[in-house]
Amino acid sequence: MKKYCMILSLMLLTACSFRSPNSTFYVMDSTGLRPVSDKNINVSVSRIKVPDMLNKAQMVISDKDSSQIQILEFERWAEMYPDILQSTITNDLILYLPNSYIESAYFDNQSAKYNVSVEINRLQAYRGDRVILSAWWNIKDGTGKVLKKEQGNYEAEVIGDTIQNLADAQASAVHKMSKEIALSLVKMK
Repeated sequence: MKKYCMILSLMLLTACSFRSPNSTFYVMDSTGLRPVSDKNINVSVSRIKVPDMLNKAQMVISDKDSSQIQILEFERWAEMYPDILQSTITNDLILYLPNSYIESAYFDNQSAKYNVSVEINRLQAYRGDRVILSAWWNIKDGTGKVLKKEQGNYEAEVIGDTIQNLADAQASAVHKMSKEIALSLVKMK
């Protein structure tokens, strides 16, 4: 019995000495974006659709020399990826259109004059190289009629080799898409 207790104690001490690394959490920062118009527009941004492999908090990176991807268990977005995209696009539009009313909506908002929806088709994030974001986005009026539908590819250079540099490049690609959406909203009648 003593031998059993001693083995169990040793196993418990060994298990306690092994700790998993702490997770690092990232956000997409929208600061520094400049207004594109002073037009007053009422816009809601719908939940963002993403491929299943991106529908998580973990960072997903691509290998530029193969078709492999890595899901980084301890490098995470502060929210699920679709949620952080919706927040970022909403915040970007608030900065690009500062006199407008912009809100995140979990359902199409019938009271907003325009509804923006985005579906990410592909995200390739190459560490130390670039990020490629491919997405369909559309602008609907308050009745649900599609006023503009666009497929865009947005690239950003990854300046450095850290995961923070990769997160910054992903944010930069999203900012480019948001700016294109903002410029399209300004042209709406």
